[in-house]
Parts: sequence; C-alpha cells; structure tokens
Amino acid sequence: MNKLKLMLPIVLLIAAIVGISLTTSAQMSENVLRSAHDAEWTGLDPHVASTVSSFHVLANVVESLTTNSDNIELTPLLATDWSQSEDGLTWTFNLREGVTFSNGEEMTSEHVVFSMSRILDPNTGSGRVAAVGGPDAVWEAIDSHTVTVTTPAPNAILPVLLAGRSQAVVHPDSVDENGVIVIPIGTGPFIVEDLDGTISMRLVKNENYWQEGLPLLDAVEISVIQEDAAREAALLGGEVDFINAVAPQAVQALQDNPDVNVLVSPALAYKYIGLNLMREPLNDARVRQAIAYAINRDDLCAAGDFGLCTPLYGGPIDTGNPWHFDYAPYSYDPDKARALLAEAGLADGFEMELMPTSTYQDTVRQAQVLQAQLAAVGIRTTINAPEWAEWLELEGNFRYDGYICSWNGLTDVENYFYLQHRTDEVFNFTGYSNSDFDALVDQGRQVSDFDERYAIYEQANRILVDAVPYVYFYNPAFTRAMNPRVQGYVLRSDNNNLYMNTYLDG
Repeated sequence: MNKLKLMLPIVLLIAAIVGISLTTSAQMSENVLRSAHDAEWTGLDPHVASTVSSFHVLANVVESLTTNSDNIELTPLLATDWSQSEDGLTWTFNLREGVTFSNGEEMTSEHVVFSMSRILDPNTGSGRVAAVGGPDAVWEAIDSHTVTVTTPAPNAILPVLLAGRSQAVVHPDSVDENGVIVIPIGTGPFIVEDLDGTISMRLVKNENYWQEGLPLLDAVEISVIQEDAAREAALLGGEVDFINAVAPQAVQALQDNPDVNVLVSPALAYKYIGLNLMREPLNDARVRQAIAYAINRDDLCAAGDFGLCTPLYGGPIDTGNPWHFDYAPYSYDPDKARALLAEAGLADGFEMELMPTSTYQDTVRQAQVLQAQLAAVGIRTTINAPEWAEWLELEGNFRYDGYICSWNGLTDVENYFYLQHRTDEVFNFTGYSNSDFDALVDQGRQVSDFDERYAIYEQANRILVDAVPYVYFYNPAFTRAMNPRVQGYVLRSDNNNLYMNTYLDG
C-alpha cells in the first residue's frame, strides 16, 4: 500500500503531462486564427448596424448581391449579372444558383425580396434604405433566381450601392419574435458561434459555403482588446495571431520586429468633427467656418495618427482619389477665425463640449489638440470621452456639441456625401439640411458617366464645404499586424475585414 501511495502522485503527474501535451497538440493542429479586434461590435443585424466594429465581423457571415474586389472594382457576388431597363426605372438581377445559407437551405429570389423589403420597412429602422433603391422602391421575385427592383426615378448606380454587406441577404429565420437579428443566418464563409455579448465570439467554417474550397480556416476566435498597448502585447506574447488595428505610434517598431508582419493601406475614410446645427451658436455657419479656420490639420494628423494621414482643407476626399475636388478654403488662419466669430457677435468666444470616445484613443488625442487650438481663438471647450456604446447613444440622439469620429468604406463618391448629409437620412447626425445640396446628390444617383457625375458632385462638395456641418481633419491609413504564419489576408482600402482567404502556414 505504501508503494501504491508513492506511485500514485507519479502516475497522476504523468497523466497530467500527457493531458497537457495532448491538449497543446490538439490546439496546434487546429486551423484556428486567434484575432483581437479593437472595439466591441454594436450588434450583428446587418440591416441596422452602422459601426465598423460590427462589420469587421459581419463581412465574414453575410453577403450582398454585388461586392467590391480587393482593388475596389464592382464585382458579382450573390448576383451573377444585372441589367437596367431602357427607361432606367427597373434593374434586373440574376442570382447565382447553388448558393445555400448556413442552415443548408438554398437561397432564392424570395430571400432577396425578404431582405431588401426588411431594409425598406420603416419599423426596421435601417439607415440603408437609399442603398436598396429608396423608400418607394419595389423588389419583386420574377422566378426562383431572378429579382427586379423598380424605383420612381432612374437610379444609375444601384449595383454600386448594393455592394455593402449592410445590404445583405439573410434567411428569414434570422429574425426573432421581436423583429431583431441577434445572429444572422447568412450565405457567408463563416457562422457565428459562442457569442459572448460584444466582447468575444467564435466564427466557424460554414460547411455549406458555395465557393468551393473556402474558407481556408476552420475557425476564427475573436476577442476584443480595446487598449492599443494591450492588444499589441497580446500579439507579441503569442496570445493572438492577428490584430485588426495598430496604434500609429507603434507601426514603425512593429515593422522593425522580424516576428511581426505589418500591413498599411491608404484608407477610403475620413476623420472629422461633426457639429450640432440644432444648438446655438453652432447653427451659425460663420461660427462653424471659424472652427474650420482655427484648426491646424497637420498637428491633428500628427497627434491622432502620428503622421499616417493626409490633411483635408476642404471636402472629405484626398488628392489621390479620382473624386477629389480642388476647393479647399480652410487653411490654418486663426485671425480669420477670430474675425468670423466677431462678425457672428461672439468676439469674446463661447463654450462648447468636444465628444471623442475613449474606445478610440486617436479621437481623444485629436480632442486634446483641438481644445488648445480652439482656445487660441476664444472657443473654450471641455472634453467628454464616453465609451463606444454610450457615445453612439449620445450621437444618435443629438446630445452633443461636437462629436469626433471617422467614416469608412467610401468606395463611391456618393458614400462621401449622401448618407451623412442629405436631409433626414438616418446617419445625418448634425441636422444639416440644404435643398440645393439634396437636389444635387439625388441627381448624382441618376447618371453613371464619370464626367457628368463629377460635375454634379463638385457643386455639392462646394455647398457642403461652405456650410461646414463637418470640419474634416484628414484621410487616415488602415493598419493590421499579424504573426508571420498568418498568410493570405488582404488589407483593403475600404476596411472590409475578410478572413475567407486567410490561412496559417506552419
């Protein structure tokens, strides 16, 4: 008995070591990417979600009729081809056959009509109504794999507008008894499992995925690490394989590390402060113009993104974009800012609150620099930096003076102007309204010729720049960092975060 007692701890130790070895071996043999995202998703209903953090997940779960390639070229996805009627009022989309949802059911035209109609339903509260034809659009199933959409006025760019994952085709069973989608049933390469609120989830391979051989990963384990240094430490320490954002001040050090691959891409995005036009004195265009003249964009670029950015002195589109417009009146001019404030009856300045979010530290850094710059012209500011969920609630309910944020995924000129600026659009959080501007952006949807559209949006841009509901700071860059064994991931300028072609080498 004594010998047995002596041997028992040894046997248990051996068993434990073998167990650890088997567990480690099993973990290493799993084709699983461990990914750390920088912000909590704010919901997984593609028709309602509006944040990049949500679509960094949803892009892998749901799909749209059209899409953009890695080079941002319009490409078929769930539709194989499309055509417009001679009168310009009706588009016909032929659907890809053999596509199934993750629940195994074949996708048909009825599913497309259901999804587009749900977006159009005012009860859904979607901000994507314009992208599926507008409130009076009618989607119809012609046969099992043909759909049409008819609009009151010609819409020349509808296939372009449909390319976003927010216009996704989902299975009706995705919608619960309250009309909400918690986890979508989509046609994408992955399925959401093990969802833990807004902080972690597991994306598992969709065995029914229609693109043969994809995805290459068995799963993606996503955790949220909001703090930049902690996220980068998790990568360097081997706790994760991939991070979807790198603090700009850390880019060079990580690029110099042979154990890390860093991707950097110019971004189809802009960073800005949105001003609440329903509050005095911000309802005076002269005051907003004064703010635009008071800021030094080079300093904001250096503080917010450590120089990985291009300052904007007028509208939201940078010089490398074919849709860039030359009108750029807002050079750094504090004297001009003071003169405009005096003209508005505010020679002694005024007080306002700046609202960045603590979730995105670049916005906090921008606010701190902006505070000093505005103080120099007599605008006295306080900074309120709530977490992301509270920030979204305050912004969405116009409970702010000036909110600091970014707008992403700008693949067409309309994306820069329509959703955030047209009267009464869901994402118009400044309260800006101008009938001439509205008429121009409506007209811009009715033509496809580049030169004709350019002339239209050039006028719209000038109206918007003069009105200054936004003060644009700069165009940023997107970054990713990963273990060198992570291969196949493409960093896109539209920030579409796709894991489908990603794999682990070794």
